[in-house]
Amino acid sequence: MKKRLTESEIKNYKQGTRSILQAAFGKNIAIYKFFAKERVFILKKGGKQVWLRGPRLSIANPVSLWIIKDKFLTKKALRDIGVPCPLGYPARTVAEAIAIAKKIKFPIIIKPLKGEGGNAVFLNIDSIEKVKKFFEKVVRTTRQVLVEKQVFGKYYRITMVDHKVAGILETSGIRLRGNGKHTVRELICVHSKSCIDKYKINKKTRDVLSFQNLSLGSVPPKNFSFILGFSGAEGGKWIDRTDLIAKENAALLKKVTKYLDLKVAGIDLIAKNIALPIAAAGSPGYILEINGAPEFLFHFNPSRGKSRDIGKAIVNMLFK
Repeated sequence: MKKRLTESEIKNYKQGTRSILQAAFGKNIAIYKFFAKERVFILKKGGKQVWLRGPRLSIANPVSLWIIKDKFLTKKALRDIGVPCPLGYPARTVAEAIAIAKKIKFPIIIKPLKGEGGNAVFLNIDSIEKVKKFFEKVVRTTRQVLVEKQVFGKYYRITMVDHKVAGILETSGIRLRGNGKHTVRELICVHSKSCIDKYKINKKTRDVLSFQNLSLGSVPPKNFSFILGFSGAEGGKWIDRTDLIAKENAALLKKVTKYLDLKVAGIDLIAKNIALPIAAAGSPGYILEINGAPEFLFHFNPSRGKSRDIGKAIVNMLFK
């Protein structure tokens, strides 16, 4: 049974969802909630209505969502329009993974073909022995594995709304340094005490440590640098870079979302500098993945830089 929400009830939801609902309320758009325990809403004004569940919108093209769920198909679609992305192929067996690694050259990444959230992603693989080790780790979580050429640069998470750049965050994971005395677990505890947000050890932490030949009980040598994660989502930093993007890059991202018919999209990109054209010589960049229902919570409270109201941009697109 649907229930129309009041302004005070909207405040009970998490910031990402709340920003969309508040923007809708501000434009006199009726908001109805379905199911007591689910975040399913209808935004309705005049003869138009849009279904919403978290960042998922009913206007999304289901075929496009199916394509971008598969990282290999996404690469094929991007190459079709001349968009740079890392070379990579799916592997069903260790033998296939080794053959692909030899073909595309080390270093490589091994990760789930259809995974999300950075789970079971292993970087800096530079030997056949590591291919065997980390392929087995990935197939414990999925039967579909992608072997991909590793590219280097700064990591950016870009949110597109209505084929325009709504927000760009440069992100990096937590990096700690050993002292030759304390274990990794103890160093994490020291780090957590100095931070407002306490770091929580989980399976992803153990995976990231594993590919660095570390465990929670390891004692890293003095000045040995290691990471706990790849992005701000694992407790690192989010820095707003929206105003720095080169116009050529904005045009390229618009081309991508138009080609894939995505009104709202999250694009993960690695580049030397987002302010330089990624297709130009000397400043290469690559699109890694595309998400049709991106979480945009970190745009509101970046570690540094401007806050970006992605929810308002989405509502303005839906009800022009």
